[in-house]
Amino acid sequence: MKMKIKFFVGIAISLLFLYLALRNVSYGKLVVSLQSANYIYLIPVILLLLLTMWLRAIRWRYLLEPIKRIENRSLFSAVMIGFMANNILPARIGEFVRAYAIGRKENLSKSLSFATIIVERILDGFTLLAFLSVILVFFPFPGWLKKAGISAFVFYLLIIVFLVLLKKYKENMLRFLNYILSPISKRLSHKTNELLISFIAGFDVLKGKKQIALILFYSFSIWTIYAVLTLLAFMSFNFKLPVYAPFLLLVILTFGVMIPSSPGFIGTYQFFCVTGLAFWGIKESDALGFSLVYQASQYFPVTFLGLFYLWKDNISLKEIRSEEI
Repeated sequence: MKMKIKFFVGIAISLLFLYLALRNVSYGKLVVSLQSANYIYLIPVILLLLLTMWLRAIRWRYLLEPIKRIENRSLFSAVMIGFMANNILPARIGEFVRAYAIGRKENLSKSLSFATIIVERILDGFTLLAFLSVILVFFPFPGWLKKAGISAFVFYLLIIVFLVLLKKYKENMLRFLNYILSPISKRLSHKTNELLISFIAGFDVLKGKKQIALILFYSFSIWTIYAVLTLLAFMSFNFKLPVYAPFLLLVILTFGVMIPSSPGFIGTYQFFCVTGLAFWGIKESDALGFSLVYQASQYFPVTFLGLFYLWKDNISLKEIRSEEI
């Protein structure tokens, strides 16, 4: 029942954002924009996208290495299955599905696998905000935007410091938080403890400076390649934008699609793409055309490959839906 409610709420939110993205679009100009695009650029876009997925698998291997050494191929298949699940299943359960897929295949604790994926997500946010901070420092932007962006990065950094301290002083920190939250709500206290224990489990796999350096290297490499493929997508629509534009659009899109929506981020993706490109004066019809092609160039390869690995690993969607991680 909860899954159904989440699904319908997600659909409603997607429809709202889709309306906001479409309301000022000239459909004649949208068709012209799509017809005039140079789709040859999508070949390197898709190849680079698959490269980022392979690098995600390598980064995950380093995260899991203290627990178990796993081949890149197994990790890559789980990564593709997880991203595919986000594209076609409700409630943003791709991370759970990914943890289930690798746990089932490699006889690994699914909860611990999921904890490492949480660490990945934290690293992705940190990497994007680091890029954003550099952009805001070295390029001309309004003062309020610079302050907001750098403040977000510092806040994110403080969260990471908090989690590191939480790992080091686990019992004392959890006891203190329980003391603070229990009078407010025992359920909130219990849920917070569960969440923080998952974070700690994920951070526990970080064992040495070399491992952390490699994980950070792959995190920055992944998002740099994403920026390059975004630049190529710009070129397919003949958008002549500043060199930092791909990074800034990625920040807007990545944090924008965190809003609950339908499978595949329909609606939220279009809205934040159109909103982001408006910053450089791109007309709504052209921006919407770009968003459709840019999203499709990632959606279909990932979904098809994910479904292939789902079949290859003999996992059914019914099995995934019934599994509790």
